[in-house]
Amino acid sequence: MEGTSRTLPYTIRFVGLLDSHSLGINPKFMATTVALGRELLRRKIKLAYGGGSVGLQGAVASTVFTNGGLVRGFIPGYIATQRVYGPTYGVEHTVSSSYYKYFEMNHAVEAFIVLPGGVDTMEGLFTLISWASEGLHNRPIGLLNIDGYFNNLLKFLDDAVRKNFMASSQRKLFISSFSVDELLDKLEFVKAFPGPGVSYDEFVNPGRLDLELHL
Repeated sequence: MEGTSRTLPYTIRFVGLLDSHSLGINPKFMATTVALGRELLRRKIKLAYGGGSVGLQGAVASTVFTNGGLVRGFIPGYIATQRVYGPTYGVEHTVSSSYYKYFEMNHAVEAFIVLPGGVDTMEGLFTLISWASEGLHNRPIGLLNIDGYFNNLLKFLDDAVRKNFMASSQRKLFISSFSVDELLDKLEFVKAFPGPGVSYDEFVNPGRLDLELHL
């Protein structure tokens, strides 16, 4: 966290990835995805993902695994048998369904990262949010908002809160950033300081907070 007067303990050592088996059409998706894999390596963070070797999640897993990082793939058995998405990097765990894929990943990791994806990615995201809102897990969930991909989703969630279809506590379960470094730092912050109190922005800019308090 360059340029700040405070540092985080960096205690996250295993993250789960929700992402697409497609590359999409925006080259920024692939470039940022590879950057995420490299930053996970730099921070010595292990990776759990949905298996296979294609798409954006395949690119992250490949980057981590081929450079010596630890990777675990959780993939439904019927998909693994047919090799629909190619071979899995690292250790492959077969599960009975996508539901159990998220269930097993949730028990293995300390935080989740969500990258641009389609219906399957959103299914996983809202499954995790639903479980968290019901108190079934407390892992922070971060959206890597590459080129504003999640802007409309975030607006929808804000509107759902305003119209009383969603609790503000549920909305706070979504952590987002345009940058890999900041998203990982935000996840570390929420894990280190899970309760109410100082915000991430106040934590990284304590001088600005002091200035505002004295204006």
